[in-house]
Amino acid sequence: MRRGGCCWKPRELCFVALAALSIIICNSCVVSCWSTLPVLESRRRTVCSMPQHHGRIIQQRNSNGDNDNESEEGPAIPVRRLLLAYTLAAGTEYVLSQNFVRPGFKRLHPMQFFAALGDPNSQSGLGAEKWGVWESDPGPRGIPFDQFDDTISNGRKVSPVGWEIDPKSFWLEEHGIWMEAPHYNLQPGRYLVTGGRLRTSVLTIHPSDENGVKKWSLDGGVLYDVTHLPCRSALYVDEGNGGSPLNARQEDFPVTPGALMPEVDGCKKQDYAVLFVTGVEDV
Repeated sequence: MRRGGCCWKPRELCFVALAALSIIICNSCVVSCWSTLPVLESRRRTVCSMPQHHGRIIQQRNSNGDNDNESEEGPAIPVRRLLLAYTLAAGTEYVLSQNFVRPGFKRLHPMQFFAALGDPNSQSGLGAEKWGVWESDPGPRGIPFDQFDDTISNGRKVSPVGWEIDPKSFWLEEHGIWMEAPHYNLQPGRYLVTGGRLRTSVLTIHPSDENGVKKWSLDGGVLYDVTHLPCRSALYVDEGNGGSPLNARQEDFPVTPGALMPEVDGCKKQDYAVLFVTGVEDV
């Protein structure tokens, strides 16, 4: 690492400036929206208290007996402006996480994906020895729903791209694609993780204790903050009752972002959060 000067390149500084600008815009929109709420609530109560006739609000008369033809409309909440600002901030954070890593870390090419277990509202926890990692996006390497029957009826043991098929213990993602299993036993270390929204955090996987249990911790935010909500994943294990990918129902997919994966008859299900891993500590 270079010493005695700025370690960020001009391109990286531009990304930082863009992220800061988008956050300022987002915060200003939130303040603007919040300041209009009391006025809107007052207008709402006034309108709701007016009698109605044939679906039209009867206009009140003023003290001179004339119709008050001027409609009083409170300031509209700049919802679209807020949405655009939030989208800009989230998009900037995602692009920033893909093109810039903090000093002391090196970027991963391609990006990796952690299958994580833990309380989504916690900043740390135990059980990281049960986490998994996909070293590339498993979706495009998976088996589509309409090929399940052909895969199982022909007794295939290996997918077209080379990963081992096990119909008694299988992974599904949010579109119903049968994925390869991740690699387990994450190496202790520090990783940059993000959910592609407004936060990138340093995730530490601690060494195993005497019982083989690994602790995980984040330097900021909670597990939910670094979870990519559109990516859903779950492990299904046959309980001895004929559990199989063939029991999955196509109408259950795609899964709503942030929602639990559907049940599959005959299988025990374990949902996993998906974290984008964009960097690893440079040691």
